Amino acid sequence: MMGYATAETETAMPLEYELARTLAEKIFAVYPYDGKVQVTVDGTEVQTVVASFQNTKTPELLALVRSLIPAKRYQINPAGEWHQGGFDADTGLSGRKLIIDNYGPEVRIGGGSFSGKDYTKVDRSGAYIARRIAVDYLKSRNAKEVIVKLAYAIGVREPVMAMAIVDGVEVPVEGYDLSPSGIRQFLKLDTVTFAQTALWGHFGKGFPWDA
Repeated sequence: MMGYATAETETAMPLEYELARTLAEKIFAVYPYDGKVQVTVDGTEVQTVVASFQNTKTPELLALVRSLIPAKRYQINPAGEWHQGGFDADTGLSGRKLIIDNYGPEVRIGGGSFSGKDYTKVDRSGAYIARRIAVDYLKSRNAKEVIVKLAYAIGVREPVMAMAIVDGVEVPVEGYDLSPSGIRQFLKLDTVTFAQTALWGHFGKGFPWDA
């Protein structure tokens, strides 16, 4: 399981991820339909914004997107306007997009999916505590970037690996109970409404593991 935190945004999430999520939320407030966005950045400069939303007129969607985010280039409904979305248009069990449930395409992930699993599975709870450790180390060490790696074996209470990379320097993870029960208690996972994580993302939205 991987945890990540960066100082480039207030939410400790990658800039491109935060820009794309915020854009998607604001478009959805106007057009509450199926859709997707993509934001490409070079440093802090937005190069290209892609937005494709069901039941929209391209000129109107373009005007909205331009008002929300400045970019060098816009690709709005690049495949044309469309009106059939959701399961009617894209059927089959393809699974959640793991990269977007994590930190976007520039950050390594552990590979385990979150959705469909409860917090007793370390695919989910381990990833959450890894994020919390990354945020804690980012703040306590005044770092720019923190990556946390945890590894578990089935039937073994404690992780077989627990380490962090703080601004490129490897350090041990200490001071946390990383057993499944310890994670549950520390993050109060039995009080979390997990459906909220499926709405706009698992990280950077004020959950206990973002503190």
